[in-house]
Amino acid sequence: MTPAVIDTVAVTLDQNDVTFRANGSQTKFPGFTKLYVSSRDEDQKDNRLPDLEIGDAVKLMKTDPAQHFTQPPARYSEANLVKALEENGVGRPSTYAPTIETIQKRYYVKLNARRFEPTELGEIVNDLIVEFFPDIVDIKFTANVETELDSVETGDAEWVKVIDQFYQPFEKEVADAETGIEKIQIKDEPAGFDCDICGAPMVIKLGRYGKFYACSRFPDCRNTKAIVKEIGIICPKCHEGQVVERKSKKNRVFYGCSRYPDCDFVSWDKPVGRDCPVCGHFLVEKRSKAGVQVVCPNQDYQEQLQK
Repeated sequence: MTPAVIDTVAVTLDQNDVTFRANGSQTKFPGFTKLYVSSRDEDQKDNRLPDLEIGDAVKLMKTDPAQHFTQPPARYSEANLVKALEENGVGRPSTYAPTIETIQKRYYVKLNARRFEPTELGEIVNDLIVEFFPDIVDIKFTANVETELDSVETGDAEWVKVIDQFYQPFEKEVADAETGIEKIQIKDEPAGFDCDICGAPMVIKLGRYGKFYACSRFPDCRNTKAIVKEIGIICPKCHEGQVVERKSKKNRVFYGCSRYPDCDFVSWDKPVGRDCPVCGHFLVEKRSKAGVQVVCPNQDYQEQLQK
């Protein structure tokens, strides 16, 4: 049967310098609802607005005050980032994966709950590029360059002219950046304890893979330590060390024993500190869109979803 045609309508009403707003709908063509009305259609009937013209007088029957807060846009997931690149004409299908891998490898972003979050290093690098290379970070820049290179491939443009048009202003920006960026230093943060080798204060440095502890006498003393986060659970393998959160070379979070290398316990999923009642293997958290689920990695045991 023919579907119904329903217009979404918003009405603005003014009275005594106060503005009211009503949102609703109008049926332009009933379609199959002439014979069959579902419960959903019945609910929409309460929100139907009559035909109104500019200047019409209406009677106030009820006021429904509602406060709305501006919400920031959601952070990108890998899929949403690829979609945004496609919509803006940035890159090609063959470059999407290397692009996502590069920004993680250089620790400009990190994945948290499958969403990209900028790191401190990423924010610093972004601010510098925006300041010294405003044309490069324009969202249309890459798309325009790729279009021009496509024209070179088809013979509609000369390669030398296209590159020269880009390189002349870019060379000046690089020269200015080499002078200006040298004055910017990322200061070390005090760690709050001393080096166990030379006794000098330890500091927190920012490196390629994030923050780490290092001796303030570097390079005379090269003592370094990883910054690990304890999750409050005893190691299920040695029952002595603490389970700590670590990061792989690809910046992926995993869990290991604080007594490494004496204990080689490792898990990609976060242990919960309890054993499986069926087989005795340690239980872990599995995250999904629906929430967090406690499962046994050794067999098909799982517990009720945590809301």
